[in-house]
Amino acid sequence: MKRTLLAILLATTLGAAQRPIAIVINGDTLALEPPPQFIHGVLFVPVRRTIEALGFTFAREGSQIIVQVGSKQVSLTMGSNLAEVDGSRVALESPPLEIKDVLYVPVRFFTGALGAQASFDRRANALSIVAQLVGRSSNGLVNVRGGYERFGTVAAVDVLSDPPALTLSSNGSIKVIRIAPNAAIDVTDVTVNVTSPGELGDVRPGDFARVEMRKDGRVERIVDEYGSRSGHIVAIAAGEFVLGDGQVIAPGRTAEIALNGKAASLQDLRPGDGVTIRYNVETSEIREILASRAVTGVTTGAAAPITIASVQTDATHPLHPGETIHVIVRGTPAASGTFDIGSDVPNQAMHEQSAGLYTGAYTIPRGANFSDVPLIARLQSGSGAADAAAPQTISASSVAPGISDFAPHAGAILNTNRPAVYVTFVSDAVPVRPSSVLLWINGRDVTSECVRSAGFIQYLPAYSYPDGPIRVTVRVSDEAGNTTTRSWDFTIRTH
Repeated sequence: MKRTLLAILLATTLGAAQRPIAIVINGDTLALEPPPQFIHGVLFVPVRRTIEALGFTFAREGSQIIVQVGSKQVSLTMGSNLAEVDGSRVALESPPLEIKDVLYVPVRFFTGALGAQASFDRRANALSIVAQLVGRSSNGLVNVRGGYERFGTVAAVDVLSDPPALTLSSNGSIKVIRIAPNAAIDVTDVTVNVTSPGELGDVRPGDFARVEMRKDGRVERIVDEYGSRSGHIVAIAAGEFVLGDGQVIAPGRTAEIALNGKAASLQDLRPGDGVTIRYNVETSEIREILASRAVTGVTTGAAAPITIASVQTDATHPLHPGETIHVIVRGTPAASGTFDIGSDVPNQAMHEQSAGLYTGAYTIPRGANFSDVPLIARLQSGSGAADAAAPQTISASSVAPGISDFAPHAGAILNTNRPAVYVTFVSDAVPVRPSSVLLWINGRDVTSECVRSAGFIQYLPAYSYPDGPIRVTVRVSDEAGNTTTRSWDFTIRTH
């Protein structure tokens, strides 16, 4: 493991020594992190930020990338090197790539498909892209659908002012936006490609946000986007740590770290700690690390010792918003009792119901997402205190599983009467329950004929379907009971 970490650190150091490729949009240098990069001789560009900088509308639906360029619609499918422009195909050098949660496309996507002009200056190590259909200024403002869209990194959220305010940072400029009380707020975890309704308090500094406004500047909708990772630390080196799935996490100076609900530093983390990481989807900058560590009974203070005999909870399964955890602690009488649920839920009050018997409860709110975190009870009296953990960890999720890919794709035309159908999905803090995955073809439940797991379902029909439209519906739930349903159509045409 040390050798692996050393190789990673060396590769990072060597990469940093090379000057990153600059990108210039219509004469303005775009601060883009990560920058464009050459892969096997092909120049790849981070697609979302570049598209929005050009003033186009970007959307991703499953494995499809959709860009609206004036009256034209351009689409590109993951794994395919053919882009479609209003039905006409344009060949690219390579299919799009996803690297460390950032989506890249070949530069020809901007020239051949979007109609922009691009040139790469090797001496200056800079890519220049020029497009005529531009609706943005250099401070992150786009003309869209008879109004405006302002985008950037969230610098601050003020929910106490009247009206509340959101501060965005884009290309070095700062803009404070007053939020109308009836503005819709959607919060998207791009890792699982799931959007949920939220409140302004769910928007965090460091997230990427798009604010849709009318011509008069009134805010109608906010779309907040962030990425998340979770897991357990298996190794730590200088300035970074490795998760169990091999991901290397290198937080910067601005990352906020908490351990069991208290402010911490990277040096305080240990192998075995559970972590939930929140990062900016445009820059991949890590903004928040919530770490949890199980504790054994610990007593501090020289006065009469404080002890905890037992900690019990009724949380026997992953929880969803609205469910309540009840906690019972037995210990020294006449103390002050609290409990923490990992770093996400600190200092929840408990009340002494009888001598030495303390009870408390916590209702899972909307927006909660944590996995296998310890519930730690605490009793304190004077200068003495004791901590102890419940025997089981706690998991909760507000985010339903996301449909990451499916085939045949919506609108596809197939020349076989026995089409193979598959769907892949990803979950956030709580895993998918395989028995919850159901598949219908033309309204008929074919789940019993499928192969399914926590990551996919596959249907290989044993009989032929007639020519015509085919309707597919899939439903999947996580262990907390959050459910996603998706339907789409394709067509069989054999003659």
